[in-house]
Amino acid sequence: MLSVVIPCHDNHEVLPWILQSLRKSDVPGLEIICVDDASTRPLSPIAQRFAVRLVRLDGTPGRRALARNRGHQQSRNPLTLYLDGDVIPDPHLPRAAIELHEANSGVAIKYPVYGIPQKLSADGLSEIAALVLDGKRNRLGKLLTKPVAIDTRPLPRRLRGRRTKIWQLCASHCLSVERKSVERAGGWDLSFSGWGEEDIELAYRLHQCGIEFVYPHRRVAAAYHVDHPIDWQKNLASLRRNLRYFRKKFPRAWRARLPLLRAYLRENRVPEDPAILEDDED
Repeated sequence: MLSVVIPCHDNHEVLPWILQSLRKSDVPGLEIICVDDASTRPLSPIAQRFAVRLVRLDGTPGRRALARNRGHQQSRNPLTLYLDGDVIPDPHLPRAAIELHEANSGVAIKYPVYGIPQKLSADGLSEIAALVLDGKRNRLGKLLTKPVAIDTRPLPRRLRGRRTKIWQLCASHCLSVERKSVERAGGWDLSFSGWGEEDIELAYRLHQCGIEFVYPHRRVAAAYHVDHPIDWQKNLASLRRNLRYFRKKFPRAWRARLPLLRAYLRENRVPEDPAILEDDED
């Protein structure tokens, strides 16, 4: 009934915790597909340990759209949970996803994601992950950072858990959507490469197809992003390229996305780049 697609690249430390959490789910026939985007060390021992399918992409890493499309092609179930390779879900999240989609047909569901701080990622990851797996989220307390900036905090509280047409917040680090909806929208656009906006652009095309969005409360289900050092110079280079493509393809959607993107860059103390954030028309 549910397939989980996880794009991976050198996430050997976090992947076992992700898979352990998913294996604690009570969903029968849960299908888990890890798409290895040219990792420098084999992920096969981890995949074999947890009895999950592993698909290997050779070549240059950073092909998030290709990895998700390949996982989608390999999956067999009508519902897909896309999960980033550095995000640990609540063990009950797969069950919650199925129940939410049963109650809300024709939607994409974006789950709240909280950050595990960088300073704890090395020494404290095991302790935090164990609390998540044991369902003891209330004991995490100040160990977690606020929800990641691109997440659902800007959503008005009155819309939490309700169907909405707001697509600009629908990042894919923990996202469930019906298989037929992804296919109707045309899948992930392979013209996006590296970091940034390939998921938001898909959300816009889902919106164009009449798909609505649900952003459930953290009490329903949540996930936890293992923060890590970010090479902003590299990320901004790919973001610049991806935004130019996004702007050319959907100029109105691009302008609607800009305020939230600016907020994300500010919260991460990244200098805005006028070359990619100008909202004037050509």
